[in-house]
Amino acid sequence: MKFALTCLVTTAGLVATPAIAEASYDDKVMEIHRGGLDYDAAGERLAALSMFGQACDLGLPAACTMAGQIEHETASNEKDHIRAARMFARACRAGDDLACERTGMALGPLSRANSTEPDGVMTFALLAMGEECRHPGGEQACVDAAQLLGAEEEPGIDLVAVKAYGLRACEKEVSTHCSGAAMLPAGTRSSDEAFQRDDLLCATGWAGGCDALLEPLMDETAGVDAKRQLDALSAACDEGVGIACANLGLYYSQVPDSARDPGAAYRSMRYGCDAFVAKACFAFGVMHKKGIGGRIDEKRAVSLVAHACELGAPKACATLARIAGESETGTAAGIAAAEALRRACRLGDTSSCTARNR
Repeated sequence: MKFALTCLVTTAGLVATPAIAEASYDDKVMEIHRGGLDYDAAGERLAALSMFGQACDLGLPAACTMAGQIEHETASNEKDHIRAARMFARACRAGDDLACERTGMALGPLSRANSTEPDGVMTFALLAMGEECRHPGGEQACVDAAQLLGAEEEPGIDLVAVKAYGLRACEKEVSTHCSGAAMLPAGTRSSDEAFQRDDLLCATGWAGGCDALLEPLMDETAGVDAKRQLDALSAACDEGVGIACANLGLYYSQVPDSARDPGAAYRSMRYGCDAFVAKACFAFGVMHKKGIGGRIDEKRAVSLVAHACELGAPKACATLARIAGESETGTAAGIAAAEALRRACRLGDTSSCTARNR
């Protein structure tokens, strides 16, 4: 799981966009998204982009990821790459790890080498994040870039993080903005300040805040106030923040035996899936397969894996391809093995790409 810092950008070239608003997902939104998937499978990218764009605007993170993918693949200029990065960033902030990675990928063509005079310190730091994200070990830069693209005001501002990227970029080459980066505030927050910030971020639907609340809970040596962290995640989940529910499910299913609660894990993961968090649906499917927190239901498990694949979980698509390939009909939950494999490859599962080329 990735844990992100958040930042701010409000420059002319890289315009900030609001985080995904809380949405009441219904069959209509999913049908629009599925229409995009059908067009994408048929190779009709412009029609697919239109459908994904509509579903993204209605608040479905998975659609934002797919829209960003098409924008990135068809990009021909700087504005196209920025538009793709914004799409990925919206999904990343809602908890899509794949979208976090691809935010940096979209920013790659806008690296420092291709943007000699950024508009300001924030943009300079963003370009540095995109550059770091393109290289091995740059996963956190991908996440931070997505957060920076979306923050407009507190609680999104994290000037300490911006400064770190700016100074690293200045170590590589001189920029007119290096002096500005050096003047940004340094230091660390107290544990109470950090908690308050993470709590606020999580409550407003930013995955980085929910992840930061979860991280110390998964580390027995962290010595945090577990009740405070859990209460914050529970409150956000109660308000419909899907990634908070998914994180609660992860906690209750993976903590030491003394605190493990399969029933609570089952309920929390279900709420996360109901809020269309892909990895929650995939995990919920596994729980049905193994009978964790409830009875074994293999048919429901396959249906949930298929839903997770629809929502952009590459491992779910790869799993669905295997299940379909082993079935008598060559399908699973109505999806053919070849199509599930194509989706998995499209979403970056390299083993699925290899399997398709055999």
